[in-house]
Amino acid sequence: MPISKTLLAKKTPERAFNSAEISAVDALREINRGFAEQKTRTTAHSQKSAYVDILSTAINADLLSKIDADEATAALALPFLQIGKKLRVAVVDPQNPATKKYLANLENQGWQVFAGFASREGLLTKIEEIRALQPRRPKEFSNTNAESDLKNYEEELHALEQLAHTADTVPAKTILNQILVGAIRTGASDIHLQPEDQKIELRFRIDGILQKVLEFERDKGDDILNQLKFEAKLRLNVADLPQDGRMSFLVSDRKIDVRVATLPTEFGESVVCRILDSGRKVKTLEQLGFGNVALANLKSVPAMREGMLLVTGPTGSGKTTTLYTVLANLNDSERKIVTLENPIEYHLKNIVQSQIDERVHYDFAEGLRALLRQDPNVLMVGEIRDQETAETATQAAMTGHILLSTLHTNSAIETIPRLLDLGIKPFVLVSSLRIVVAQRLLRRVCKKCAQRTSPDAKMIARLTPPFEEIKRTNRAAVSSELPEFLWEAKGCPVCGGSGYRGQIAIAESFQVDEKMRALILANASAAELADYARRNQGMLTFAEDGLLKVAASETTLAEVARVTGLNLAN
Repeated sequence: MPISKTLLAKKTPERAFNSAEISAVDALREINRGFAEQKTRTTAHSQKSAYVDILSTAINADLLSKIDADEATAALALPFLQIGKKLRVAVVDPQNPATKKYLANLENQGWQVFAGFASREGLLTKIEEIRALQPRRPKEFSNTNAESDLKNYEEELHALEQLAHTADTVPAKTILNQILVGAIRTGASDIHLQPEDQKIELRFRIDGILQKVLEFERDKGDDILNQLKFEAKLRLNVADLPQDGRMSFLVSDRKIDVRVATLPTEFGESVVCRILDSGRKVKTLEQLGFGNVALANLKSVPAMREGMLLVTGPTGSGKTTTLYTVLANLNDSERKIVTLENPIEYHLKNIVQSQIDERVHYDFAEGLRALLRQDPNVLMVGEIRDQETAETATQAAMTGHILLSTLHTNSAIETIPRLLDLGIKPFVLVSSLRIVVAQRLLRRVCKKCAQRTSPDAKMIARLTPPFEEIKRTNRAAVSSELPEFLWEAKGCPVCGGSGYRGQIAIAESFQVDEKMRALILANASAAELADYARRNQGMLTFAEDGLLKVAASETTLAEVARVTGLNLAN
């Protein structure tokens, strides 16, 4: 029966659940909703207020046309009955500042407002039903912050910790904007909102390290999470299943994309936002921190006629940034460059960029086959994660294409056994693989507050052997002499008290030359391959490259030890 005059709501009377009728997840959700309604009914009774089972309440069609679903979501308030100039409104919390403002606006328009309690889950579900019935209007969910707004936020906050003191009087949307701008201002790569029993903790990942920013009271934190889900186009009434979404905002005409992922936990939804600043300028390889053998190998890629460059390392080690820099060096009018990414992190001119979408079965393997039909000279595949993608990539690298990709391994040499484990035959591997770079990121010591110290006799004795090994292994290494002084991180307002500001890459790298090919075909061990790469190609270990960064006054021994496990205690 078509809906005409009223929005027919879900029935809430208790009933038995048939497994053939609904899934276990749906049944559990229905049970949880029943508990939520009972809790709301009790709250309304204790405050001598009305309770509204909003999902079972019909809303007049004339009133439906007046409801702004976006405003209702932000305010957690929904008008549901109009009699003359009297208006009944369902609310989750009448003391919520955003709700109070919404109700005040209705009163200013001449309405006599009567508010009643409704459950959060029921209210959000009802709003989504209303949204589905309203005419579809294309809308870009983005927040625009001009440079003046950015300065205003900085002056207002001075430190992000002040949010904790203003949260009760500021709408959730404003707080979310402040969090996003604060993340950009501090150079954060990720925003974490983690629920606890009574609090929701906000943390930023800055220079690879999670740093606690502040805590919100649970009610306000839930409002912020709800606003974030709304902006990222996630289902507001689903909290017991993982969801992925995207949103964007502008800072001084620079578009910032945010990838949002939720995860159900014991205390509610944990949310992580990955910040993708597509407006950032691509740095040079030297600016990223590459030197010596790794720099020479990466700079040789534009001269390749065909073959594969693999950049390896764990999540968050800067692999994709390195590939973008190499792509910039390859980008000229004579080459057709096509990429397959998840997601697109930088937008590059004159390059065709495609983003995978596994919801429609457009994955790396399927996308790579499609890329090959685009007549490319250079292909970049965001990640090789399975046998099908690995086989297609190696075949492409053998048939006149330069192929760039990433792989998860702990060292450069481990790339060889990893590809063999993925089912790549040795003769195919040696015919396609050209260069491997494994990388990690060190934090740069803050130049404003770093303190210079001279190594004592014991430290000199501990540092001498690794520096001597560097000189024996890599005669071309710059700044390979034992440093006369070291830097220690102290902390200041400029670096947020961490003692570090920015990141720099350390790397292991080798080429698959004729001798390396022979070793692979002879089934040489990883140790034999590493020994050849070190003695004949000058490959450094992560720790050795880190020590060179220490000698160049870029970082500290403590940071090298943290990232590489370097032990100088004995």
